[in-house]
Amino acid sequence: MACLVLTIGWFLYRAGDDATEVLARNALTEVMGRVSQSIDHQTMGARESLNVVAPPPIPPVESGQAPAVLPFPTDRKQLEERLWLANSLSSDPSYVYFGGVDGSFIGVKQEGPTAFMYSVREPEGQNYVYQLRGPGTEMKLIATQDYEPRQRPWYLQTVQQGHETWSSVYADFRLKHVLGINLSKPIYDADGKLMGVANSSIGLQPLNALLRQLPLSAHGVAFVTELKGDMIASSVEEDLFQFTGQPPALQRFNASQNPSPLVRQAFEEVRRHLAAHRPEPGKLVLLGARQEGSKIEVAFRLHHDEAGLDWLAISAAPRSDFLGSVTSGIYQTLLLGLLAVLLTFVIGFLLLRWVLRDIRKLTAAAKSIGNGSPFPTLNIDRNDEIGQLAQSFQEMERNLRTDRLTNVLNRDSLIAQIDFRRSNASESNPLQFALLFVDLDRFKSVNDEYGHDEGDRVLIAVAERLQHTLRHDDSVARFGGDEFVVYLHGVSDVEVARGIADKIRHAVNKPIDGRDGNQYVIDASFGISLYPDDGLDVETLLRVADSRMFDQKRLHRILSV
Repeated sequence: MACLVLTIGWFLYRAGDDATEVLARNALTEVMGRVSQSIDHQTMGARESLNVVAPPPIPPVESGQAPAVLPFPTDRKQLEERLWLANSLSSDPSYVYFGGVDGSFIGVKQEGPTAFMYSVREPEGQNYVYQLRGPGTEMKLIATQDYEPRQRPWYLQTVQQGHETWSSVYADFRLKHVLGINLSKPIYDADGKLMGVANSSIGLQPLNALLRQLPLSAHGVAFVTELKGDMIASSVEEDLFQFTGQPPALQRFNASQNPSPLVRQAFEEVRRHLAAHRPEPGKLVLLGARQEGSKIEVAFRLHHDEAGLDWLAISAAPRSDFLGSVTSGIYQTLLLGLLAVLLTFVIGFLLLRWVLRDIRKLTAAAKSIGNGSPFPTLNIDRNDEIGQLAQSFQEMERNLRTDRLTNVLNRDSLIAQIDFRRSNASESNPLQFALLFVDLDRFKSVNDEYGHDEGDRVLIAVAERLQHTLRHDDSVARFGGDEFVVYLHGVSDVEVARGIADKIRHAVNKPIDGRDGNQYVIDASFGISLYPDDGLDVETLLRVADSRMFDQKRLHRILSV
């Protein structure tokens, strides 16, 4: 009887430990997906802004042809139009500017929905700073500065490198509690002569705000650092930097000296792993460790590009965050098992199977989140801690897989489901599908004129219309901001995909009821990619669809002129 009780306890412990390990790792994977999405969104936004100011060469239609090069404008009015257009790509505050080799300067900075700063400097002259509400509105002179762009670090560093270059992380010179970073690009004429440097500055406050809103476990942390450990953003309420000395100099805080023991331990585990293994940019790495005798799980991903960006996104959580209610249920069940053994061996055996069955269901459900398979029905109808854990787990699954505002899938969940379908495809049952990259037109004007609450109302209505126009096997996910991605199962013909896109666009074009009797009419631009014709992985298909969507958006703008 004693051996049987010990056996029951051992099996319960192992089952609970395995379930919490899988649950902890999959929760960290979902968190890392959101962090990586935010980093990519901000860095890609800076690069897209520069591509509007100075578009890269357009690939030739046929092989053997030279790429088409769009000349950089020498007229200040044309350059100003590009800067305004680049600034409008992002709803977050941004700063886009150009410093000429002759000492001229022009820049547009967004500080709010209808608050902009316009800076201009003629060659060898002073820099004039104006305040205005938008392009073409009345300008008010607010400052005159002795500003020489050719002497600024961003200009000198970019000219020296000769290619796109990220600056060091800095604190905004006016809003010193906000960190920022620049992406600069040298501009050359047709003869290869330097014309100047274009720059896109982004604030890192949205990344920090996202980390503090993540659905972390009770003691979990998520943070972003540079390779050497200097903090960029953190879910922990703490200062990331300070100013010291006279004149004040920026001092960044390092993760190895963080007040949070879990942050310090997680960064140390990542640094130890990188010292022994060659880093692979973009790859999610999961590590197990111990902290003061308790088990912790650590996940990290290196974000790297050729312009010099090297950031570590790290998330960590103690297993005990996921084990508490399971452990309580195990103790209660063990006591019941002991009483059952005293009565009859059969009752104890049946009780053991009953307990392990529910824990195995939780383990299988946790694995389904990681591999993108449909979430199984738990059918755990219990009022104890395990039943409460099952309810909490189902709620967590909904929060991690869906976009909170629109209630459609989020980007990472859609990618995971597509990867699951790909892994289960075979030669006898091949997988074919199409992706629609949907970007809303005229949405920003609703946000700017009526506020973000009305903008959210529009996004919710568009998401509902997208879902209603799709089949049972199709899916829709919010990619970010006013962008959506639609998965069309079994569609292998581009004309069929275009027909569905036209149907969706017709649904989106219908007026949307707003506050105070307002009605909003928006449009949508679509980009289509087919699997496997346009790519064999989801990221490639998204890039192709995104590029084709921008081509259609440019066509819409030309036709609307």
